[in-house]
This record gives sequence, C-alpha cells and structure tokens, in this order.
Amino acid sequence: MNPLRVLDRARRRVLVHRRLLGACSAAAAVWFVAQAATAPAPRTVPVWTARHDLASGTALGADDLRRTAFAPGSVPAHAVRSVGAVLGRTLATPLGAGDPVTSSDLMGAERLDGYPGRAAVAVRIPDPAVAALLSPGQHVALVASDPQGAHEPERIAADAAVLAVPRSSSEASGEASGTAMLGGRLVVFAVPEGQADELAAAGASRYLSVVWSR
Repeated sequence: MNPLRVLDRARRRVLVHRRLLGACSAAAAVWFVAQAATAPAPRTVPVWTARHDLASGTALGADDLRRTAFAPGSVPAHAVRSVGAVLGRTLATPLGAGDPVTSSDLMGAERLDGYPGRAAVAVRIPDPAVAALLSPGQHVALVASDPQGAHEPERIAADAAVLAVPRSSSEASGEASGTAMLGGRLVVFAVPEGQADELAAAGASRYLSVVWSR
C-alpha cells in the first residue's frame, strides 16, 4: 500500500470531521440565539423613583421622576406605581437620586395617623434657627405675638405635634426664591381641630414662637 495514499485518505477524513464539527457548532449557535430571542423577558414591576436628589418640601413634577423596573421581590412597601398619584404632591422627606417614591414620603392626611381629632397646619416659624431645632414627633407650644407690639403675646396651641419640617429645593441649594424671601422656615404641626383655624390665621399675620416644656 502506498504510504502517500494512506496519508491522503487520513487527511480527507480529518477534513470531513472538521467540517461536520463546524456545521454542528454553527447549528448549535443558531439554536441558542433563537432560544434567547424567544425566551420571555424576566418579569418586572414598574416603580417611580427620584430622577435626582430631592429635598423635603419639593412639589413633585414630571422632571423629578423616572419610571424604573424592579424585580417583584425587591419592590419597597407602599411604593408608588402610578405617576398620577404623586404629581403635584409635596415630599415630607428628602429622597436621593434613584430612591423609590413611597406613600410615606408624601405629605398627606396619612401623616395624621396616630393623631386622632387633630388637623395638620403648615405655618412659618420666623426664626429659621429655632425651626431647625424641630423634628417630627416633638410636642411644643406655639405663642403668637404682634410684630407691632399692639397686643399681648397669646398661646395659640399648648400641644402642637411636629409632623414635618419641609425644606424647599431653593433652601437646600442656597438659592433665593420667592418662598425664601418670606424668611423663616415652614413647619407642619398637628393640633386639635378646634385650634387649626386660629393657628393658620396667626401664622399669616403674627410672629410665632416655639416653647419647649417637659
């Protein structure tokens, strides 16, 4: 037997096997691609998150929010699923970029949970340094005085519970705005319903001071 002929046959067999392996590999690759293309996408839940850092007291607009896909098991409790439920609402707590918006982050009647028979009143404390000492959960007294000194100081609320101390975006960034020009700091209190109107009126026309007591 001619050794060259034997070697040539062996080479041909190797080439045939290589071609078969190549064809099988190509077919397998096509099959995997087709499977990947037809496989259902992982199930996600849409949640609205903060597009950028948001200060408490911010009135939420469309530019402040982003729709983000969350895995079903990672959705925070009370996460907002509908943008209509948050547009125009005011943040009671600050949010970082990417943080999900939850109902507990928003100012609303739910803030009065645990305060039966009370109403929420937002008033401006003229001295921002005093307002900075306030935090949610504190109980203080509020005294109204006449800036002109025509009337004696009057205790408007003996037990006002602090619900929130909002901070506007302009206050957070240090920029001046119409709200900042008013001076002081906005604070939301829970007071007995019978005192709510009087406190709101005093906050608009008189100087409010905060009194802490044991």
